[in-house]
Amino acid sequence: QDAGRCLVLDKDLLEQWPEIIFSPFGVVNKEHEDAASSGRTIHDLSFPEGASISDCTDQDSITKPDYVHCDAVATEILRLKRAHSASKICVMAGDVASAFRNIGIHSNSVYLFAGHIEEDDVIVIELVAPFGWTGSPGFYEIAGGAIAHVHGAHANDVSPIGFFNYHWVDDHINVAADIGANCDDMDRSLRFAIVAVLGADAINTKKFTNWSTRQRVLGLVFDSVEEQVSMPADKIEKARHIVAATYSASTLSRKEYRSLMGSLRHVATCIRAARPFLQCLRQRESRLHRFQSVSVTYDMRQDLLWWWLVLHTPQLNGVSLDYFNTLPPPDVVVETDASDYGLCTLDIASRQALTYQFSTSERSLIAEFKEDVSNGFDINFRELKALILAAPVTSIFASTTLPPWYGKISLRREILAPK
Repeated sequence: QDAGRCLVLDKDLLEQWPEIIFSPFGVVNKEHEDAASSGRTIHDLSFPEGASISDCTDQDSITKPDYVHCDAVATEILRLKRAHSASKICVMAGDVASAFRNIGIHSNSVYLFAGHIEEDDVIVIELVAPFGWTGSPGFYEIAGGAIAHVHGAHANDVSPIGFFNYHWVDDHINVAADIGANCDDMDRSLRFAIVAVLGADAINTKKFTNWSTRQRVLGLVFDSVEEQVSMPADKIEKARHIVAATYSASTLSRKEYRSLMGSLRHVATCIRAARPFLQCLRQRESRLHRFQSVSVTYDMRQDLLWWWLVLHTPQLNGVSLDYFNTLPPPDVVVETDASDYGLCTLDIASRQALTYQFSTSERSLIAEFKEDVSNGFDINFRELKALILAAPVTSIFASTTLPPWYGKISLRREILAPK
């Protein structure tokens, strides 16, 4: 186990150890490479579906990792910029080599993690927590959390209460003001913590980055000068290819569908304009089975067209550090709602309301929709109209003059706050 090795045994062992459970080996794509020519071997512990090791694992007995959202990195950059306005704020990343292979499996349980190589007729038994097992992240987090704790307990004159110690699985992120030896101190502290917990071989030197004001970490680009988080160009290009391939397809396998959704969700973290167009694409997500295909519907293609336009508009790539994941306190809170009869916008702080009564033709469309006529006038569409009504609400409340295109609208200067 300490050497990170597997047991390779003759298949005849099954006569003496019949309770061994097998999961197949497979090959998946490496980043930017095709599995047909250059892939990564995996032990697929999620197969067969319904009877796999992951399916049979007692979820209640597993430690669930509790990671902090990566907006903590953005928050720390902004905090340091305020505290050290005359200094550069730099980011670096460190990585643990073969993270899960540092966590051993109890000897009484190794028989559950076996695979069979048919060509050589041998059994391969895992001795360490394998990648892909539902329990591996939780058990590794015991070590990963210990590394972060040891690192965060160190301090210097610039960080007297302890170093910033964000981590996500085996990725550890440092953020520091470039003052004196501060950056070097944090680098040494992280390396010391990894060695102290997992040993000298656990440092993945190739993935320890230099300090920079613009750094790619966790699949995102954090820029402390521009105060922005953006999506790397290769991720955008990958999403473009997936969108184009999906638009041309009639059906998607579960793997292709998950690849589409995973790529688009990741891109949407920094391209906010694309988020509304995930709705139709997600309709089959919760009921998708391993060998089930997904039909590419007309509505999905319409959303994919919007994605194509968004992905080819570079100006949309990026979100302010202030607005990344969490939002600052709003200046004005306006509440909206829609019904079968009209729309309403409330500005409770100023005790004012703006209402819109649907016309006869609009109420007819609503009635038709309730009779299963597909005219698009559903409650989601009406709530979007309520948002449009609220968009210019501050200027409307500041003036008694309403735009002519608002139609039949009543403006009340005082209302009772809703109970």
